[in-house]
Order: sequence, then C-alpha cells, then structure tokens
Amino acid sequence: MHNENDRLHATPQTSSDVTLDAKAFRHALGTFTTGVTIVTARGQDGAPVGVTANSFNSVSMDPPLVLWSLARKSQSLAAFEQASHWAVHILAHDQGDLSGRFARSVSGPEKFEGIHCEEGLGSTPLLVGCTTRLQCRTAHIYDGGDHIILVGEVLTFDKCDAPPLVFQRGNYAIATSTAQTIMPSPGEDPRNVSEMSPLGYLLASAYLHFSTKSQEQASLLELNDVEYLIVSALGAREGRTYHELITLAAYTGRQVGPESINDLAARGLIRIDDDGEDEHYMSQNQDHAQIYLTQEGHALVSRIVSESQRVEENMMRQLGIPETIALRTLLSRFVRIHSPLIPYRWF
Repeated sequence: MHNENDRLHATPQTSSDVTLDAKAFRHALGTFTTGVTIVTARGQDGAPVGVTANSFNSVSMDPPLVLWSLARKSQSLAAFEQASHWAVHILAHDQGDLSGRFARSVSGPEKFEGIHCEEGLGSTPLLVGCTTRLQCRTAHIYDGGDHIILVGEVLTFDKCDAPPLVFQRGNYAIATSTAQTIMPSPGEDPRNVSEMSPLGYLLASAYLHFSTKSQEQASLLELNDVEYLIVSALGAREGRTYHELITLAAYTGRQVGPESINDLAARGLIRIDDDGEDEHYMSQNQDHAQIYLTQEGHALVSRIVSESQRVEENMMRQLGIPETIALRTLLSRFVRIHSPLIPYRWF
C-alpha cells in the first residue's frame, strides 16, 4: 500500500533567478521524442477517469516501479491522488484518435462513453488494443511544481507486438529502426544500402522491384502490361471511360489503345456499356462509354488482389510492421506533395 507520508502537497516553489520563455521552452522539450500513454483509474465515486500522458517513464526494475506526472489543474487530480491502483496504457500506432479523446478537458465518463473496457486491479478500467498495459499500485506521490509525480509499483502487465505510437514536435508518429541490416556485396558501392543513398535511386529501384513482380503476375494471368493495368484499374472502380483509362495509363508511361480494351472484351473479362451501341467493340472516338468487369473479370481481379496482398505481407515480414507503415505513410505524403493530380487508388 502507498505511504500517506509520501504524498507531498506543498505549494510549488518558483525561482526568481531563472526566467524562461514558456513557448520556446515547450518547443525545446518537444524535440524529445516520447511514447504516448493513457493512464486510467477509478474514482472514489466509482466513475472512471483517464488522461493522456507522455511523461511516463520507468524508475526501477527491483522493485518494478514506474512514474508519470499529472497537472495540478487536471479535473482528474483528486481521483488519481486518492486511487490505490491505476493502469498505464502504452498506445499502439493506430490509437492517435484515442489519445486525442483522453487529452480533452471533459469529464471521465464522457471520455469512456462508447469505449469497451476490461476491469483490472482495484476496479481500474483497462483499454483494449494497446501495445502494453501496466497495472500499478500507488507507491508514492511527489511534488512536481505545477504537476504531481505519481510513482507506481507494477503488479502485472500484458503486451503485444503492435508498434507503439510516439509523439515528437507536437505530432504523432511511429517509431522505426534505423539499424542497417543489409550489407553491400563485395565490390558494391556502400552508398547503395546507405541512408545517404540518392532518393531518386531508391524510388526507382523500389518501382523496378514492384513492377517486376507485377509483370510476373500479369504473365501468369496471360495479360500484357496494359491489360493488367486496365483490369486492376477497373477492380479499384468500375464504370471508367476510355478517356479515364488513357489518363491513368499515362501516369505509368504506357498508352492504352482501343485494341487493348477490345481484346479484353473478346476474352469475356470486361463489357462496354454504350447505351445501345456495340458493347463488344471500342472505337478510338468512343470516349463516353463506360467499362465494367464481367464475372470472369471479377474473378481475375480477386486473384490479382490476393497476390498483391501476399507480396505486401512478405514485405511486411521482411521490413517489420513499423517500417512498412512508415514507408506507406511517407510515400503517400511524397505522392501528394509532388504529384497532387494523381487520383486516389488509380490502379
């Protein structure tokens, strides 16, 4: 049990010898990347309380102690001061919205509304889907200026392999490893596998890798590159016009002619809807006709999607989940910044 003598509630002392710009100081502290946690407890009135905190840290392994700090102006201050138990939830990479919800200045019950919780030690509400959960018993509470510092003894914990959410310079992020695990072959320029490699080289190499995989899959499905692109584009959204397909293909440096569409129609993979015109033939000037997949075409797209997912899963295993998520996020931002006209899910 906690020692009441350790609960220090003296008025915070300030020093007149040091004057700091509060905004600049906050920005300086923001350069330190931290994990993101939500700490929960049960108030004496039985209501759940919870706050987002990035001040969490470990203290001791033996005994197992952790700490975090809570602002004195927090609505949950009294509940945490009086609680015998509380739980620290280290958030997963996809729980940014949950973090924002518990950072709001609203009552505890409002924060928990509609959220499924489990019951932990001391009736502490436990959130689900987190990277790690630590159930603690209050050991000490110390004065921390405009905050109090709560030290807890970890009684039990559970964890999973989901990458954690982190906070840096006022934004959420995901932590990835910079460890260099790929060594250059004898005689190879080490810059090929360095973080200093030219960005253009890396993007081109990655594109060549994936385009080779696509070509292999297209060959197995008896499709050429253009036919593979058309079927994939219709799998993302049907009812595209000939003009749309020409525009999409242009992003890849390919040209779509009516003969490619006619060949797919002849094979029974697509149908051309042109309000009574010949649905099995596409002319050069027939831009308004809408193109759809047939049942056979949908089956082919299912095989394409399945194989694409297999390739992504293999990549995720090799890179790791955090790195894969970071790669997808950075590439999405790169495309939006440098190629804003490329439509979403164009293939």
